[in-house]
Amino acid sequence: MTTNVLSVVALSLLSMFGIWQYAERPTQPPFHQKQLNSGGGVQLNNVGGGEGERLAGVYCATCHVLPKPEHLDQATWLSKVFPTMRRYMGLDQLPHREKLPHDLESFFPIHPLITEDEWFKIALYFVDNAPLELPTVVIPNASVDTTVFDVQEIRLGIVPPMTTLVKFDSATKQLIIGDGFTNELRVCTLNGDVKHTIKLDGPPSGIAIEPDAWYVTDMGKLLPHDSAIGSIKKIVWKNGSPTVTTIVKNLRRPTHIIAADLNNDGIRDFVVCEYGNLLGQLGWFEVKRNRRFVYHELLAQPGAIRTQIADLNSDGKPDIIAQMAQAREGLFAYINKGKGLFESQELITLPPSFGSSWFGFTDWNHDSYPDIILTTGDNGDYDNPPNKPYHGVYVYVGSKEMKYSQVEFYPMYGAYGAAFENFSLASSKDMFVFSYFPNLSDSLVGLVRLYNELPDASRVLTYSKSTSGRWLVFDVADVDGDGDTDIVLGNVSYGPANIPDEIQKGWVEGGVSALVLKNNLRK
Repeated sequence: MTTNVLSVVALSLLSMFGIWQYAERPTQPPFHQKQLNSGGGVQLNNVGGGEGERLAGVYCATCHVLPKPEHLDQATWLSKVFPTMRRYMGLDQLPHREKLPHDLESFFPIHPLITEDEWFKIALYFVDNAPLELPTVVIPNASVDTTVFDVQEIRLGIVPPMTTLVKFDSATKQLIIGDGFTNELRVCTLNGDVKHTIKLDGPPSGIAIEPDAWYVTDMGKLLPHDSAIGSIKKIVWKNGSPTVTTIVKNLRRPTHIIAADLNNDGIRDFVVCEYGNLLGQLGWFEVKRNRRFVYHELLAQPGAIRTQIADLNSDGKPDIIAQMAQAREGLFAYINKGKGLFESQELITLPPSFGSSWFGFTDWNHDSYPDIILTTGDNGDYDNPPNKPYHGVYVYVGSKEMKYSQVEFYPMYGAYGAAFENFSLASSKDMFVFSYFPNLSDSLVGLVRLYNELPDASRVLTYSKSTSGRWLVFDVADVDGDGDTDIVLGNVSYGPANIPDEIQKGWVEGGVSALVLKNNLRK
């Protein structure tokens, strides 16, 4: 059979019988050729398109950036993507639709939004132009480093460890470790000795450490959900003891909080990401002089994962930059126009398979304009997802006009965070990157890497204890006060993806809640 005939047969079975797994791979050679250019990422030669390509631009780009066939392999398009698409387009009804809350039913139409003929043309365009397998990325061999960091495992007696927050409090020189299994914050010494345990209602996900109090986002529960059971907790310290109060309720799975005076009234406000699942939003809480909170919505869309405050246009007013990891993924700026008004602007958009996971600002090219470091690596959409060659760290340089252009790419499967710092105290900075969805066939070095002395990036380092957890969250700070930069990583030992049993067991039973990489260059 040709690839086209196999595709038609498989898609017909999906349409008629709702078959979700496609086991047989076509035997025809792949259509693509891999190219890794200096700008980074993977480019594949595209084959044709016609009416299917046109229809994809009409229907597939309504909710997210239009993907390309080469972003996924043929089997993933067939067995994962298009069965899901049928439900969102109203072609297949949910088996238990009546059990959904009313506000979620609208995501799954009762009547088809597309004809079967149009669906087949779109699906055939993607499947027939997709590679049999995604190309692999050749990463320079990594050597185990013992010269930059001393590595220390933090065990808190939590099994399984589900560390959803790590933060270093520079005022008290203590680590704050939040666990999504026990729904607690633990305040620890750098050696892991617990000084305080603070009970919350749900998993802690973000923290703003302010002079008067800590402000913590409580997700309500850990797994993806749309229930409005999240909150903001205020933790006040008095005589060395914490008191917890709830100051904002009814949030949908909040993931991040940041404090800033956004309207120049002398009172601190709060930007909150409500990631949700199908429902969610991004907005800020204006704090009035009577301490009343007034909410201002910026974006009524799920997937807000984190924000930063920066003055992007150099007008002296704080702008909000938000990372969206659902629907239309990417970075979006909300330019402060004064008096509490913001104007939205797209900075970077990404196809949905890229899995936007983290971002930060730097001045990469030393031109005084903010540049962006962004990681892609979320790979939890499907069981047994493919390793994606476009996962890794992207560098975008900015301009006076707030336009961003990609200039560098450092590959790493499942990348979930990065730091561009002068770790090695050399003349140039280093890029530290870690993974939550690693490629475990690569001797586990995909979990933690340091590209030493960029922009050369020819020397890649890894660390002996980087295999003791699956790293989701991190913080970078001078934790021991010796003038160099250290790293703290948090282990969420359970999660999606195909992990060998023995490795998963080690992450769970090993009980490592956090890993402290203490820079030893200034001992």
